[in-house]
Amino acid sequence: MKKIKRMGALILAASLLPSFVSAKGFVRQNDFMNKSGSERTHSLKKWQARMNLPVTGGINAKTKQALYTENYEVYDMVTNPPTSGNWIVVNKSRRTLTLYKGGQALGKFPVTLGTGSTPTPSAKARIHNMHKNPAWGGMGGKYTPVASNDPKNPLGERWMGLSIPGKSGYGIHGNIKPLQIGGYYSNGCIRMFNYDIENEIFPKMKVGAPVWLGTDAELESWGVYQFSRPKKAEAKPVEKQNPKPVDKQETIKENINPIEEVPAGDLLEF
Repeated sequence: MKKIKRMGALILAASLLPSFVSAKGFVRQNDFMNKSGSERTHSLKKWQARMNLPVTGGINAKTKQALYTENYEVYDMVTNPPTSGNWIVVNKSRRTLTLYKGGQALGKFPVTLGTGSTPTPSAKARIHNMHKNPAWGGMGGKYTPVASNDPKNPLGERWMGLSIPGKSGYGIHGNIKPLQIGGYYSNGCIRMFNYDIENEIFPKMKVGAPVWLGTDAELESWGVYQFSRPKKAEAKPVEKQNPKPVDKQETIKENINPIEEVPAGDLLEF
């Protein structure tokens, strides 16, 4: 476990999500179980992102655990936000984009990331430019350029270009292949559902805003922790007992258990 240097870390968005109990047992509140087809898949991906789960669009073991475990916690912790304003974290392990204001998580969204051969870079970047209804240049001749407002434009209708040291051409944008959201399919850019970027992200961002991109391990090394796990059972309080008389001739042995000897995992687990 990485040592947290700043003890005044902000633990935010920490709460148990709404839930209900059905005839079959506990089920966490969601908006996908009553849907079908692509609508169900899209809603499931958004739910997984909100729960800090790896986005897959399928009900795997981790999703089942979050769905059916009553005592479950989802929260973010940021030890040193780069700004008190709005900024973005892209989690490459979970395939999610989180909008923060300072250390507070405002929203989480599923994304598509780069393939193994064209990966999304890890970096502390910034928004370099922002465009509505952008034209697509075709990646310098690799593909045929596509005009703005063309339904075949892979950028959708929003583009936020990123300034990454030593790299160019990367950005956060819409998409024309929503079924690929939650996977590694792009040429390195971050694709979002069009509704999400047009209504939830683009209007709240500005040029110069920080954008951090990294895996779970990389983000944790920068002080960003995103958790999703069953909640640990609280330790039962020790019952007080009346002290027994002590014979003066008995040797009283002290039970010493300094905090340095307590396993780190019992103090704070990540």
